[in-house]
Amino acid sequence: MTFGATDTVFQSWLIALNGVRNICAHHGRLWNRELGYKPKIPKKDARWHDPVEVANDRVFGVLTVRTLLLTDIAPRSRWPARLRALLSECSEIPLPLMGFPEGWERCPI
Repeated sequence: MTFGATDTVFQSWLIALNGVRNICAHHGRLWNRELGYKPKIPKKDARWHDPVEVANDRVFGVLTVRTLLLTDIAPRSRWPARLRALLSECSEIPLPLMGFPEGWERCPI
């Protein structure tokens, strides 16, 4: 297990992260896009399902994967706090179109 995920799940995370990177690198639309490369969500890890369900078809799922990986790699990173600050500054952005479920702030990851 790598980062608490099976090899198959971890591989799907890397492919999804690479896909999002390519969208960004080519100035593609990401905010309301259904992803072609979907990260697999661990079924037995409650953090992905309770108190909110993390879906894998939009950017919220990939941001959750990124947060989990970054927490292990660089535990003192301020990236999650900076993302929350950016989202609060841009309150006009419709978060549900990005896959953010209601109550997403309570997601333990």
